Amino acid sequence: MRNKKINIIVLAIFILIIGVSIYYIITEPINRGLDLKGGTQIILKPVESEGSEVTGKKLDEAMRIIRDRIDYLGISEPLVTRDTLNNNIVIQLPGVSKSERALEVIGKTAQLEFRILTGTLISRSGQNTEFVEFDPETGSIIYDENAEEVILVDNIYSAMPIKIGVLYTDPATGEIYLMDKDFDPNEKTDIGEDSGKQIWEEYILGKFEYNEYTHEMNLMSVDDNEMLGELLIDSRTNTASLVGPVLLIGNKLSKAGAGYDSNGRIIVSLSFKDEGAGIFEEITRNNIGEQLAIVLDEEIKSAPSINNTITGGDAVIEGINSLDEASYIAEILNIGALPFTLIQEDVNIIGPSLGEDSLNKGIFAGIIGLILIVIFMIIYYRGLGLISTLGLMIYVLVFWGIMAGIGAALTLPGIAGIILTIGMAVDANVIIFARIREEGRKGKSPRIAIGDGFKHASRTIVDANVTTLITAAALFYFGTGPIKGFAVTLALGVGISMAVSLLFTRSILFMFSGLPVVASPGFIGVRKKEEQ
Repeated sequence: MRNKKINIIVLAIFILIIGVSIYYIITEPINRGLDLKGGTQIILKPVESEGSEVTGKKLDEAMRIIRDRIDYLGISEPLVTRDTLNNNIVIQLPGVSKSERALEVIGKTAQLEFRILTGTLISRSGQNTEFVEFDPETGSIIYDENAEEVILVDNIYSAMPIKIGVLYTDPATGEIYLMDKDFDPNEKTDIGEDSGKQIWEEYILGKFEYNEYTHEMNLMSVDDNEMLGELLIDSRTNTASLVGPVLLIGNKLSKAGAGYDSNGRIIVSLSFKDEGAGIFEEITRNNIGEQLAIVLDEEIKSAPSINNTITGGDAVIEGINSLDEASYIAEILNIGALPFTLIQEDVNIIGPSLGEDSLNKGIFAGIIGLILIVIFMIIYYRGLGLISTLGLMIYVLVFWGIMAGIGAALTLPGIAGIILTIGMAVDANVIIFARIREEGRKGKSPRIAIGDGFKHASRTIVDANVTTLITAAALFYFGTGPIKGFAVTLALGVGISMAVSLLFTRSILFMFSGLPVVASPGFIGVRKKEEQ
């Protein structure tokens, strides 16, 4: 009586699960992954720099920030994973065929920095002057080759900019130096010569060094290799400007918001936390009369003059072209900065037609495989084959319902995992039914044969499936993208198939074992000759 109650409870639970699964199948369509829906796959490589070592914790933080930025873009069903072999971050964006905007938002470091603006580079020919440009991708300083000189000036937008330095390229080595304002490049042409070094040593302010991995052009001291500043792009004029070391960064930021100032100009307002407010106050107190460069991702966004000490920890970014751009900057700052620089390693565009074709072929293969399995089970195991077929139908319904309910994305390797687990579910039934037939051939009644068959087969099934789950866990941990999808469907399928085989099939066989049809030896595939 007790066993009958347990069987009724098990079947009731399965009926409930089946009902919930059907609900989710109807109301929540299965999400398709990148390989089935088409879209973009982006691989980003983290780059170490001074003070930004790549660690597992920082990679997890970077992935969280990337997910938040993708949510900001409104892209549905993204997949952000980590390649544990080389620490690359793999991003899959189903349905996204134009990756430029996504790359612009996702890969930006969004590092907010406050630095003192040292000066701006201009080229001069007679009375004519032009802005000097800088290409961070190549490290090239771009100016008119016919210019008489390239100089660094302070207060570029004032009526009388002040010359504070001279840019000089050593023709012998190609090295770029910042020289004192009184330096005359026409006195000697090779700074690499010993005599030249002795004469010009007092004029050298620093040497520019380009890092091809971080795309930074730093001004270094020739004496102790100390960083004196960095050459950046002023986004307002696309000019090369020199800034000093970082004084304050965005992790001290409390809130950023887009809006207008009292004059109707578009701005991004910044509010600092208590610690940041104190540092900002000290910066403004010690640098009255200087320009404070507000730098976002290695670009100067604005450089207001410091006229007095600013208390309260409030600042603004000016010179923004549109409210949309201001909103974007504010959102990115609120989400947070990436803990290190990410460079684009690879971008792949997958067409939706290929994905649709793959999906159709995968579904067709699954249906054909399922039909062949059903035919085999019914022919070979008779009545038990019918029970097995019912179990397979329930397995498919529950599996599909769980996939829809948790919002998992179905990928081509995922379909392979589903088909594989269908075979594994049948394999469990084969083991059970083979033991039941073996017990029936010993002359036991079908009810006793069913009980003993499950008893002897359960241990084998559990052991085999546990080893498969361990493999799935390893694939999920070490794999990326599609491999993770395969691991998820494999583990989910194994768990459901075990539950259906060991609980549902057992309960339904015991519940109906009293019926004459089930009680006959033929139901379990035992002929009378074999029974004797």
